[in-house]
Amino acid sequence: MAKTLDQIATDILLLLARMRASDGVPNTIDGPTLKEITGLSVSDINDAVWLLKNSGYVETVQFLSTQDYSFTTVAITALGRYEAERVSGILADPIKIEAADASASPKRAQNISLPPVPVGSPYGFTDEDWEFIAQQKSNNEQLVVVMGYQFRSKHYDSDRLQRNIGAMFQDVVDRYNASAGALKASLSFRPLAAGYGEHLFNEIARDIIASDIAVFDTSDLNPNVMLELGVALTWGIRVLPIKLHSQPPPPSDISGQTWAQYSDSASSFLDPDHTAKLVRMVERAIRKKGRRE
Repeated sequence: MAKTLDQIATDILLLLARMRASDGVPNTIDGPTLKEITGLSVSDINDAVWLLKNSGYVETVQFLSTQDYSFTTVAITALGRYEAERVSGILADPIKIEAADASASPKRAQNISLPPVPVGSPYGFTDEDWEFIAQQKSNNEQLVVVMGYQFRSKHYDSDRLQRNIGAMFQDVVDRYNASAGALKASLSFRPLAAGYGEHLFNEIARDIIASDIAVFDTSDLNPNVMLELGVALTWGIRVLPIKLHSQPPPPSDISGQTWAQYSDSASSFLDPDHTAKLVRMVERAIRKKGRRE
């Protein structure tokens, strides 16, 4: 009898966990090698890796020329290791990599438990909201960057701040596109909507969830901006908190996020390696989206 998708995903997750726990074995694996080890079809591997990735159990990297596979390499995350240990105990035995025996019927471990999908907005998303998010996420040739900030502040000029951050990301995307092996992406940069209420918060949450990178200015410790930042972290969006150099960070450590400090409405940043770090952030975000060539 054919395996179900959750059984296939469990097999792959347990394999990745054993690789991670074994000395001398790489932590990442590509599609052809995964097929050789498991005996699974390409479509089953692609579906299972997609399911594991969207559950937060694995991370993938995408390069050019992956042919039939929707990823270049896949590796287990800390959450994935925890789930693998939950279903089968701590995996410490050395791994032996060999082709799967279709006739063997080993005792199966408990299947993985997929985490619940977080609610998009407490007001409830419509089908149109989810369609918008799916469309943005599936556009692999566009990097979506959104920005949340207090619209009137004594610490910066809002219009200049927005222009400077937009120009900064355009410059960084141009630098990435000019690099060897770049996947070539265009930039879509937009500020989040002003104000709150049912309709506006749905729009804000939708734009954050659909983005690849979310920038938040915390100079004013604005509670609405903190709420928006929380939405981004809940959905696993890559976050860049920024603030005026003279202003304190928020009173609590927000998941150990790295702060970027600026002067003069973000016309310059204090870290001399800021641009290089941003290029790497953009590269990771674009490669995470991937593109099949």
